[in-house]
Amino acid sequence: MKKFKKISYLVLIIIIAILLIVIYSTISAGNSKNDKSKVLAEVEFLEMKLETMLNQMNNIETRNYDVSVSEISKQKQKQSEQSGGTSEAESSEEGASGGGSSKQESSKEGDSSNGEQGSDTKKQESSSSGNSQSSETSKKFELEPIGVLSTTQEVKWENIKNEIEILYSSIPTITLDLYQLNVSQEDVLGFNKEFDTLTTIVKSENKEEALASLSKLYEYIPKFLQNATDDEVDKVIADTKNDIFKAYSKLDSKNWGEIGKDTKQAVDKFSKLLSSTNVEQNKQYKISKIFVMINELQNAVEVEDESVFLIKYKNILEEINNI
Repeated sequence: MKKFKKISYLVLIIIIAILLIVIYSTISAGNSKNDKSKVLAEVEFLEMKLETMLNQMNNIETRNYDVSVSEISKQKQKQSEQSGGTSEAESSEEGASGGGSSKQESSKEGDSSNGEQGSDTKKQESSSSGNSQSSETSKKFELEPIGVLSTTQEVKWENIKNEIEILYSSIPTITLDLYQLNVSQEDVLGFNKEFDTLTTIVKSENKEEALASLSKLYEYIPKFLQNATDDEVDKVIADTKNDIFKAYSKLDSKNWGEIGKDTKQAVDKFSKLLSSTNVEQNKQYKISKIFVMINELQNAVEVEDESVFLIKYKNILEEINNI
């Protein structure tokens, strides 16, 4: 009997231990998934900010129209009733005119009275007219086209400086979360150090060096995504954009040989998605379209014209960000 109780207790302990292990594993898996989702959102935030700053260096807007608002002021005329004094003045004037056969003194008094009343009438009309106008203001909304050829090339440094200061408040949290996801410490510290370098460059408003620094910072995005997501499509897209940004950052130096090599690498990396089984069926057409557009970007290098390159670059970003 005692032996049976011991066996029962032992079995119960084993069952409890197994349940505890399962519960702990489930909780740990859930926490790990939540951590991964959080880091992915933070990496996407970094990517968006870096892409925005890269585009601001040449005032590139990944939309075709902007909404402009203008104010229109209108004068509105209102009708108001004349005071009773006006009609009385007119009646008095007619009475004075009809009494022309009266004595001369009476006529003069009538004319004098008519003059005073006529003056009062004009004042009332003027006052009524002044009070009958009111000003109304309305807003007019218009769509204004935004294009590469029509955009000024002057860099809006204040906007970029503001973006950098906003990012500084987020970097400590992102750094800790990347460490918790076992992202390489060397990569995290390398990103933070390069970001400090970017700050000093932007402060001195050196466009060519700022573009190079932003491109170096974006190189860390594909590395961070290796730990933050299992989606192979997202990883390939980030790798492709990295090469496109490398080419874009060298436009001011006119190094078309290096630009051609970067665009060729972008073509080779993106071509993996053409035969990938990870791509959803409804996205295959868009993937094929983007592949053609990246090839066209490579062809633009042969023209060696910055505006042609920027137009195709802008169109690619619009498509690739909407996959």
